[in-house]
Amino acid sequence: MIKRMIILIIMGLTLSSCQLFTEAIKDNMYRVELARERKEARKKDAYAAAGNPEYEAGVELAIQDIKKRPVNKRVEFGGTTLLIPENTRLNPKHGNIVDEKTGYGIAILFEIEDYCTDVFYRKKISSDKYILLYYNNEDKDLNVIGQKIIKANGFTKTCK
Repeated sequence: MIKRMIILIIMGLTLSSCQLFTEAIKDNMYRVELARERKEARKKDAYAAAGNPEYEAGVELAIQDIKKRPVNKRVEFGGTTLLIPENTRLNPKHGNIVDEKTGYGIAILFEIEDYCTDVFYRKKISSDKYILLYYNNEDKDLNVIGQKIIKANGFTKTCK
């Protein structure tokens, strides 16, 4: 009788520890995916290139240069035409602006969503699709570029 109770207790502990192993494996897979995304975002032409010490100075110089350019280049994005600064392009993988002269990506992103939010500037492209413009308006240089893009494309902060 005692032997059976000990076996049942050991089996219970064994089975309950399987969940811990499963959770640990899921957690490690999630961390690996986050690290992969972070590495991808810090590539030269991605939106977080400024976070990479290797590109930080170059990105800052590119932002200073882009800030002086007019917003007159037409690009297709999400079935509509957008105006972005001249001698730049959109990174198709991330949706951020990339300087064509240097190849550095800056942290101004366009994204297509099926909802409207009052947090970001947006432009309605169909009855249920919006283009959202993401950038850090606390960064004065990015704010200058972002405001030029907003005015040129008619982005708003209302859901109309």
